[in-house]
Amino acid sequence: MTRPFFRPLAGCFALCVTAIAGVLPTAHAASFDTLPTRASLGLERVELPGREGMGLMSGALLFEAADGLWAGPAVYGASSGRRGGLFVGGLQVEGDWRLGGGRTLSASVYAGGGGGAAAPVGGGLMLRPALTLWQRLGPGWQAGLTASRVSFPSGDIRSRQLGLALAWDGAFRHLPTGSAPDADAGRSGLGLDRMAGTLTDWSIRTPGGTRRIGLVGARAERIDLASGMSWGIESAAAARGDAAGYMEILATGAASVAPLPARLPSLRGHVRLSAGLGGGGSVPTEGGPIGRLVVGVQASPASGWTTGVEAGSLRGIGSHLRARVAAAWLAFDLEHIGAGQPTGLPVRSDWSGALLRYTDVRRNDGRSLALDTIGLKLNRYVSEHVYLSGQAHSAFAGQAGAYSIGLIGAGVSMHPGWGWQLGAEALAGAAGGGGVATGGGLLMQGVAWAGWQPEGAIGEWRIGVGQARTRQGGLSSPLLELGWARRFVLGGR
Repeated sequence: MTRPFFRPLAGCFALCVTAIAGVLPTAHAASFDTLPTRASLGLERVELPGREGMGLMSGALLFEAADGLWAGPAVYGASSGRRGGLFVGGLQVEGDWRLGGGRTLSASVYAGGGGGAAAPVGGGLMLRPALTLWQRLGPGWQAGLTASRVSFPSGDIRSRQLGLALAWDGAFRHLPTGSAPDADAGRSGLGLDRMAGTLTDWSIRTPGGTRRIGLVGARAERIDLASGMSWGIESAAAARGDAAGYMEILATGAASVAPLPARLPSLRGHVRLSAGLGGGGSVPTEGGPIGRLVVGVQASPASGWTTGVEAGSLRGIGSHLRARVAAAWLAFDLEHIGAGQPTGLPVRSDWSGALLRYTDVRRNDGRSLALDTIGLKLNRYVSEHVYLSGQAHSAFAGQAGAYSIGLIGAGVSMHPGWGWQLGAEALAGAAGGGGVATGGGLLMQGVAWAGWQPEGAIGEWRIGVGQARTRQGGLSSPLLELGWARRFVLGGR
């Protein structure tokens, strides 16, 4: 019998609320323009074939495109049952109608790609229309009752259900093009202070011995120097070992202590607690909830840069998963951290959605087929022509539901004029799932692209061509890309 899906995720849900709410900025009267945002979390129970129950947890970050019309990325993940590791990423569009008395009716449509844990998702495309009745709880907060339909058109999942949701309002703060921020204007963007790349090693205890898995990931944090606390969101995927297809999304919080030796003021100790959803790659998370506790040390070898190492343990919540964990990370500050620090020179940041077609992807059964993914790309420029990139993509067609990719890397761009932009990027990360032959999961990808922004438009259309290759497993495929990007100017450091 499937255990009730709300009980094992109650702690994770509360932790995610704390973490995501923390990265939404507070209002400041400064030179920034504001774009209203809405962050939300949801829980519902989806019925799979055979009357199998699966808890489904969602997180969305929507931007107001027009009065009462919202759009943005959203991710859904298995939270209970026996399908831990099922994740779907995509785009959600939502419209509001105010009813009075603090109540709002919202109609939304979601489309995304993903799968996992051998769920019958077919090619991976998930559609979810929904109605939500919201009740305002106080300034910026709403609770809702949702009626939705989840379907995978090329698979066997079709379910209608009720669910619960919690949402809070925020603002994405950005600069008008060509302007500079006021000194000490406060955080821009989503209010994040630091981004980190992570390398993690697991040692899982099994009856047959020790299983080793290597993960590559990223973490976004907000930092309070006065208390030594930080909180945020992190994600990672398997890139080494026998767990290709494993993925996790966690809320994380850390507390640091005073400098350890007096002669090394940048060296600090810390304790980090993370909890959320993970699974896939034959990692026994059952329903999906996991928790991790580590201790570590961190240091700042140069201004704006921090590195650290950690060790501790990981446990499945409601499963028998137990693992020793060791990790190393390198982080860079997005803006000056601390009161009284002036905001630096303006920095360009691009948000884009992308459809990718991999034209010749080898499968574990020997076949080679085309594969289509939907994804989100975040680029932050470190100079006029050079940017760092973080990307996540999931399959929605090509008989590879559950295939997902997480990538980090760098790129260059130039502006020849007439609204055109040309660029190229080199990326590396983790990929797996969906019966795709990825070996240990390490993937390298290169793309050359061209972008065109019509005069007066707020976004840029992009096309690209490239190549993807795994270090092991035989995946080597040309790729085609079609995307749309929105440029923002943020405060720097």
